[in-house]
Amino acid sequence: MTVARDLLLVALDPESGKVRLPSMAAEPALGGAALIDLVLLGRLELVGTGRKARVAVADRTPVDDPDLQAAFERVWQKGDQAPKAIVTRLGKKQRKAVLASLEAGGLVRDEQRRVLGIRLERYELVDVARRDQLVGAMRQVLLHDQPADQVTGPLVGLLLAADQLGLVVEKRERKAAKARAKVVADGDWASEGVRKAIQDAQAAMTAAMTASIAASTTASSS
Repeated sequence: MTVARDLLLVALDPESGKVRLPSMAAEPALGGAALIDLVLLGRLELVGTGRKARVAVADRTPVDDPDLQAAFERVWQKGDQAPKAIVTRLGKKQRKAVLASLEAGGLVRDEQRRVLGIRLERYELVDVARRDQLVGAMRQVLLHDQPADQVTGPLVGLLLAADQLGLVVEKRERKAAKARAKVVADGDWASEGVRKAIQDAQAAMTAAMTASIAASTTASSS
């Protein structure tokens, strides 16, 4: 499983079949997930800090996973780029591709619902155990101070950046969960490269979503 697949699995509501990740957050979140996956695989690396931070290609060897390979191909020919640009490029078309991969892997089933001729995106959660395991592990990390790992750590960081911790904790738990998530994102559970990838992905996601909100506000007021 990739970080992106785990992210969408967590975001899928078992009852309604909806992916509870707002469209504004989905693309940057999946782009951030792909960045982390490619850093974990040693294909991309983070160099520099602050405004001089860049994502560089460390290894051009093809990736076995087709979703990640397609995302990798969108960036490796462009040379070193700012994290925000990388997250945006990696996130393009990822939502549809990752959902198709989850379906092909037997984890979800497309229900093909239509209302008044309009297709509604709904998925039946087939592998309930996998989602429950992920949500349970993240709750342990966020609410019971369990150490994060390379599965839960990236997911916590991405949900924090997307302001979507509510996918795994109750409303009354969110304040404590948010404080803990900030600690996890800066923690020592991962290598320096992976930790930096998560931090840069978070910053890039925040910038992308802020720009999206500004664009929507401008369009609605014109």
